[in-house]
Amino acid sequence: MLKEKNLKLMKLAALTLLFTMVQGCGENGDKSEKKEDPIAALSPDEKEESHSHDNITHSNPSKRIVKPEEARQLWIFPESADKLGSGGLLQIYMDPESHPDASSGFSKYELGVGGALPEHKHNKTEEIAYFLSGTGIVISYENDERKETVVKEGYVWYTAPGEWHSFQNTGNEPLKLVFATVPNAKHGLLDFFKKVGVAPGKEPSNAMSAEEFAKLASDNDLILKPAEID
Repeated sequence: MLKEKNLKLMKLAALTLLFTMVQGCGENGDKSEKKEDPIAALSPDEKEESHSHDNITHSNPSKRIVKPEEARQLWIFPESADKLGSGGLLQIYMDPESHPDASSGFSKYELGVGGALPEHKHNKTEEIAYFLSGTGIVISYENDERKETVVKEGYVWYTAPGEWHSFQNTGNEPLKLVFATVPNAKHGLLDFFKKVGVAPGKEPSNAMSAEEFAKLASDNDLILKPAEID
């Protein structure tokens, strides 16, 4: 009789344990099903914002890495079709065409021996340049007073919108620099260079008058400094 009673108690304990285990598994399943998706928990506006942020990375067609051979090369004011002379070699790595979502353009420029750019300013564009090699002078103005500063490898040059500036190569080798233009906007400095530049080996055009050249420059945020008349 005692053995039969003990057997019944053991069966009851086993059933109780089994029921507890089954109930626990059910609760865990519910918890995993009820685990909130971070996106699902957001408000409609937050969902839209999160989705748009994800797309910034995945839908942007701009290149993250640009190889030297992929840069657009232009001769700026070359001496002839086969000789750069005192003109400049421009390599455009980032501009509004190639990187429409970028905040700045980025290029490399090599100014030939004896070369110089006319004094000018940009009403909307700021420039940041880093000199790679060569020697030259940067022309700027402080309190309307013209100032010349010697520059060489390692020097950084910043130009704010509205400041008259220029630079010249005073050495016996090309003056090389890389520079960023901010903002990376259409009808800006790089667009001007693309309009006046030619592909290496192509005959430069001298068809524009001084007035037409000045207007083209102004239309692309490059305003030439009026010549002073004595």
